[in-house]
Amino acid sequence: MPNQHSPCGQKLLYRYLFKFHFLNCSVEYKMQVKYIALLTIFTCSQAIYPYFDTQDFIYNVPKVYRISIVLDKLLDYYERKPSKDPEWYIALGMARGQLEYTINELDKAVPEKLKENLKNITRRIDRVRKKIDMGDLVYRSKDYEYVVKAIFENMDVLSSVLEPITLGTMGTQKPYRFTFEQYLQEARTKMPGRKAADACTMQLLISAMETQTTQSDGVCEMTPECSSQIIKGSGLAFQQTSRVRAAVLASLFDCMEGLDVPAHIYKLCIQIYKETKSLEVWDHPPGTKTLFMQQILYCASQGYGEFVKPRWMNKIIAWQQPKGCYADDRQPFMRLTGFVGASTPATLNDREEEYRVKKAATSEGGACNSLTSAMALGSLVLHIRTLLETDQAFQYDVLL
Repeated sequence: MPNQHSPCGQKLLYRYLFKFHFLNCSVEYKMQVKYIALLTIFTCSQAIYPYFDTQDFIYNVPKVYRISIVLDKLLDYYERKPSKDPEWYIALGMARGQLEYTINELDKAVPEKLKENLKNITRRIDRVRKKIDMGDLVYRSKDYEYVVKAIFENMDVLSSVLEPITLGTMGTQKPYRFTFEQYLQEARTKMPGRKAADACTMQLLISAMETQTTQSDGVCEMTPECSSQIIKGSGLAFQQTSRVRAAVLASLFDCMEGLDVPAHIYKLCIQIYKETKSLEVWDHPPGTKTLFMQQILYCASQGYGEFVKPRWMNKIIAWQQPKGCYADDRQPFMRLTGFVGASTPATLNDREEEYRVKKAATSEGGACNSLTSAMALGSLVLHIRTLLETDQAFQYDVLL
């Protein structure tokens, strides 16, 4: 019998990966050992994965495979049924950048099948993107169209400028003590609404583009009203995540004089972290799943590892529809929070905008929703990057 401390050391048995055999290491035995259905045999080496100790490797790699299965099913759905939602196209580009970075940073000692698995996901993302006709994308307004197209033009930069994932910066934020109904009432007092967010973000980008075109050291100019809408004050729900997006775009062009943008994003994400925990305590009321995943995506992508938790990952995986997509009827929630307007009768323009939003966000085949699917794609890819990049033990909920 071989020495249990030899380089091809102990064998560890798993139930998690009965469909995968991703580390091949042959050991000579007096009798031949054959694999059986529920066993995957790992062997320990001097440097299986330099970012992790053995325990990290044991817990994190199975999760990466589990997420990969979910992503493959999600991408397969949208490869067959292309979406017309610009947010889905943005999510594909950002996810592609996150995965490419993760693959390039993998050590040579990483199991080749794991690396190939991630490459296959990026290839499928590329196929899904190629099937999208940019001329068919549906925009809810002209302001929003300008913002989205500016993001498209800067996608390579946005998807490659990645913050390191760290733990310990958010602190132990507690959920809100008030009820979900009180939360809705409070959200109605916050800014910006969706129209204001689109208009003010467009204003920010126009100013930034002018600065970039003239190659000057100018400042992104905003009206006092827009500054109060997306920079100053406080927000909740989608109002707050729209502030994060505006801040990230402002940091890209580096033209916000007098504003420490990283510190501003940090402050926003601390507030969001409290809200994300509250949505969990309230058991994710109808219409809030998209927001929950958007909060994870936006703030984890800024390096805040507290948003990457095994239990949250499990929730996102469990929310996947049998056909592969994600669904969430968020329109009533957005109205209750005031993000899409007051409870007064909708004008003709409001009804037209709502129709365009529904047309863009709803895929063929029933309840599937492209924005919800986009947030699921982005947040799960960030989980993969975190599990494979950091030396923190993310298998434990160390910071509840």
